[in-house]
Amino acid sequence: MAVRKKATKKATRKKATKKATRKKALKKATRRKATKKATRKVARKKVKKAVRKVKKAVRKLKAARKTARKKVRRTVMRSSAGKKLYAVRNADGSFKDIQTYARAHAADIRKVAKDE
Repeated sequence: MAVRKKATKKATRKKATKKATRKKALKKATRRKATKKATRKVARKKVKKAVRKVKKAVRKLKAARKTARKKVRRTVMRSSAGKKLYAVRNADGSFKDIQTYARAHAADIRKVAKDE
C-alpha cells in the first residue's frame, strides 16, 4: 500500500511537471510569435514610409519637369499681307518674338525631331 501511494505521488508530480513545462513552452512560443508579428509590423511601416518618400520625390520631379518644358504660349495674328503670324509674349505680357506660322511650325518640328 505504501509503495502504491509513493508511485501515485510520483506520477502526479511528473504530470504536474509535464503540464508546467508544456505551459512554459506555449508561453514562450506565443511570446516569440508576438515579437515576430511586432517586428514585421515595424518593418512594414518603415517600407510604407520609404515608399511614400519616394513617391513624393517622383511627384516633385515630375512637377519640375513639367514647368521646365512648359509649352510656349503664342498669340495668333495676321500680317498686313494676310499671312498667319505667331507672337510669343514675355512674362510681363509684351511681345518677345513674332514669326510667321510657317517658320514657327518648321522650328517646332525640328525641335521635336532633334529630341527623338
